[in-house]
Amino acid sequence: MSDSISVSVQTRINAPLGTAWQVLTDFGSYRTWHPILTLESHAGPLAVGTLLRGQSSGGPAGEQPVAFTVTRVQEPNHLAWTGGDPEVVAGRHSFQLEQLADGATEFIESEVFTGPAAPEVIGGQLPALHAAYETFAAAFKKRVEEGVS
Repeated sequence: MSDSISVSVQTRINAPLGTAWQVLTDFGSYRTWHPILTLESHAGPLAVGTLLRGQSSGGPAGEQPVAFTVTRVQEPNHLAWTGGDPEVVAGRHSFQLEQLADGATEFIESEVFTGPAAPEVIGGQLPALHAAYETFAAAFKKRVEEGVS
């Protein structure tokens, strides 16, 4: 896959796995903690094929509509979705949560960008993209830890 670019971050969250999963899958609350992503609430069971819609305010174009299709749900450890245009640039975004022996949770967020324009469009932005993902992970950590009494 020579046309793929990836970014990944990981952080330790001082909260139980179940609390992290609840925050991750409460899409309607993203607006309260996520720096650039606002998603609509999702009713019903979360399953492969679920369409998530919202707005992204990151990037030079300002606020843009987004739509993601859920590609993996393995409660409470894995969630993945895809978005974009496979003919240009598409992203497969994944979240992994693992319970640690001390009760904390390891959080790994990653995205693989593919498509013919991925190296050109994403490649030059990789350092800024990694910094943005670090910001997302820190915001998620803060929100999850706030939910622990």
